[in-house]
Amino acid sequence: MTETVLALIPDYGLFLVFAVVVLACMAVPLPASVLTLTAGSFAAVGDLSLLSVLLVTFAAFAIGDQTAYLLANRFGRKLIARFANSPRIGPVIARSEDMLTRRGATAVFLSHTIFSPTCPYVTYLSGAGGLSWSRFTAVALPGAAVWTAGYVGLGYAFATQLEQVATLISNFFGVVLAGAIAIAALMLLKNRWKAAQNSAVV
Repeated sequence: MTETVLALIPDYGLFLVFAVVVLACMAVPLPASVLTLTAGSFAAVGDLSLLSVLLVTFAAFAIGDQTAYLLANRFGRKLIARFANSPRIGPVIARSEDMLTRRGATAVFLSHTIFSPTCPYVTYLSGAGGLSWSRFTAVALPGAAVWTAGYVGLGYAFATQLEQVATLISNFFGVVLAGAIAIAALMLLKNRWKAAQNSAVV
């Protein structure tokens, strides 16, 4: 998949970058980060304009991100309302909404920069979970700018070592995702243990 997408850059250039980044921000499994690195390297050798790559990538990130938020905001709340009164799921939803309200801005910024593989999911949760559009956007847009500058800049600066840089970033995100999965599993086990304790007391 990645090789196929990258092979299209010489023919479709910025149109491809735009489409892939928009879709990746909506959780479609496409190699947006690697493509952006590659576009930066093409700019370094003069095949693409650096300014154009930066502007198109940022615009694509912002459009895809906003679309994901608005979709979740429009349709996600109905699903949340359906489960809000559930004795098992209701408290989890309430805690999640409270966390987004108190710490949502930090979570959004980190997901749009350092932990970018989680970006679409945090965006969907933000839209569905009650984080206001203005608060979300105030953090999401600077995060998108940092991500864009970081990936395009890395591709531009290390055009001759692109494969090594892409591998390093991929390994980093692999560790991040493994850690996130482990933490989620521990939290699930902890909640189940508490529920079992409460049932035993009753």
